[in-house]
Amino acid sequence: MNITSISLSYALLGATLIACSFFIYFKTLVIKTGSGKDSKEKIIGTMKQPEVWRNRNNKMSYLSLFWTVVSLSLFVYLKFFHTSGLISILYIFAYIALIVISTALGRVKDRASN
Repeated sequence: MNITSISLSYALLGATLIACSFFIYFKTLVIKTGSGKDSKEKIIGTMKQPEVWRNRNNKMSYLSLFWTVVSLSLFVYLKFFHTSGLISILYIFAYIALIVISTALGRVKDRASN
């Protein structure tokens, strides 16, 4: 099955927006739980290892930022520098699989180090 390169570019724009929203979410959690913040106790509560949790959220925010930049770069390339044509839909599935695998590997690596 094939899709147009324009459709693929807009799918990548959607991935950009989703990854950017995850970046903002994780970074907001890290910032709000910093030392000296009023909201720290509301968010952390009685967590056993809050610093490990903050570190994991910080890593996830940077991973989300990476996928935001990659998705935006691919969107710009396909939208403005690639001629219109048909592209296999397998590319978008492979791209989503890479995002999921990188996130899962980040989570597994965090658990192994604890």
